[in-house]
Amino acid sequence: MNRIDSIKSQIEALRGIRGLENAFLAQQDGHPVASTGVWLSQDEIFGVSAAASAIYSVARRLHETHSYTLVEGERAKFLIIALKGNPKYFLALTTLPKVNLGSLFQFVNYCTENIARLLTEADDIPPLRSYTSRQAETITSGFDTTVHTSVHTLTSAPVHSQSLVLTEAVVAKLKELLDDFNELLSGVSNSFISLSGGYPIALTGLSSTNHSTLCAYTFSLFDTCRKIAWLTKRMGIDQVTIDYGQNHHFIYNAGQGIFSTTLNKNHVRLGFLRLMIPTFTVRIRETLHQAAQTPDTPEQRPPIEQFIKTLSAGLSSRRATS
Repeated sequence: MNRIDSIKSQIEALRGIRGLENAFLAQQDGHPVASTGVWLSQDEIFGVSAAASAIYSVARRLHETHSYTLVEGERAKFLIIALKGNPKYFLALTTLPKVNLGSLFQFVNYCTENIARLLTEADDIPPLRSYTSRQAETITSGFDTTVHTSVHTLTSAPVHSQSLVLTEAVVAKLKELLDDFNELLSGVSNSFISLSGGYPIALTGLSSTNHSTLCAYTFSLFDTCRKIAWLTKRMGIDQVTIDYGQNHHFIYNAGQGIFSTTLNKNHVRLGFLRLMIPTFTVRIRETLHQAAQTPDTPEQRPPIEQFIKTLSAGLSSRRATS
């Protein structure tokens, strides 16, 4: 059995995980090397692999010592694991939402160690995928999404706008929630609440020089996970967990924004954190929801033609009286 077959057998062994839908090993550019599980088509394998590659790249940009990223939604969980000593490859799994994470990590850690060793010893791993001119043309034609139809039949989706009224009282309440969170849990490195787009409105443990970058990259990772979860599973996501070095980085959906916190692994157990953090997230979500206001309907102004006619009539009346 050559190295490639040995790697495929390790991937196939992951089917023993209860609740696993599919799993694959891929290069950092998203090209799958081996896969197992239930797939609808070959295109789905490449699509999900490319999506996982996007999450993997953003997570590594945020944390260079990234170990794994766990994305949790109401219909599934996505787990993306970096291979130790070989960041050019990653392992990705899709599971049911109620899968036992303890047994999952125990099984996966054993397999990833074997896969990392086999990759180190292998000399016949396929190179990055290349395409012929005809294949490239077929792929790019798939991006042509223009619908050739009559202009009269085109309808636009309704646009919903919303604003946040961030008063001093609202911001003070959010900061108070962060202070309570830091006092309750030991080992908190930093915490912040940011609006959609990564604009921070309350933060602790961050210097003025690096908080903008961290907030922007954190929201970028969450937004990437959210878009990919919708494209692949048509679902929203509740949280994203990144394991790196001696820390856990949690990103929670707070409705109008996100709640992010980084904690040291050695101070609090992961299971306890997964129970406590959502209680604060609910309070943050409620506070932001109270600040959300639907803007009033703008005043309807007359057309410019009517304004010009009114102005001309006024000038004519003045000249007549003079």
